[in-house]
Amino acid sequence: MRCCHICKLPGRVMGIRVLRFSLVVVLVLLLVAGALTTLLPNVREDKMLMLRREIKSQSKSSLDSFTLVMQTYNRTDLLLRLLNHYQAVPHLHKVIVVWNNVGEKAPEELWTSLGPHPVPVIFKPQATNRMRNRLQVFPELETNAVLMVDDDMLISAQDLVFAFSVWQKARFDFIRYLQLWRF
Repeated sequence: MRCCHICKLPGRVMGIRVLRFSLVVVLVLLLVAGALTTLLPNVREDKMLMLRREIKSQSKSSLDSFTLVMQTYNRTDLLLRLLNHYQAVPHLHKVIVVWNNVGEKAPEELWTSLGPHPVPVIFKPQATNRMRNRLQVFPELETNAVLMVDDDMLISAQDLVFAFSVWQKARFDFIRYLQLWRF
């Protein structure tokens, strides 16, 4: 009986060792996480946020901004989410939605009821559903730069700013942005 009591002792010692080791690992992970958190940029130091505020406060000229042309068909809920996403993009002058749902009313009233938006959105209903509808010359185009996207493409604000900066360096060239991720 005394042997069994002695045999339990190493198990208890091992349990205490494992517990101490686990505590040390958790403390080290917390210290590393705290150190990494201090390396994150402050909200005040966020360059993208400052750029957005600066762009929104200044008037957008046709040379310093671009127009987004988006063709859509039968995806109203996705369209509204994309329009909301693109509202935060710096340098965006206007969004033109080519509405290919023939016979259906464009969700213009729904979009305006969702609140004030910094970037105007213009819905252009079409008489026929064709892929080339987005290639029309719209009288609302006031910028030299035009970005045409599909209604299933979500491009990040950073990527759009980068693509626009590339275009600004070569204004007379055709710039193509290849997006591999789709909804």
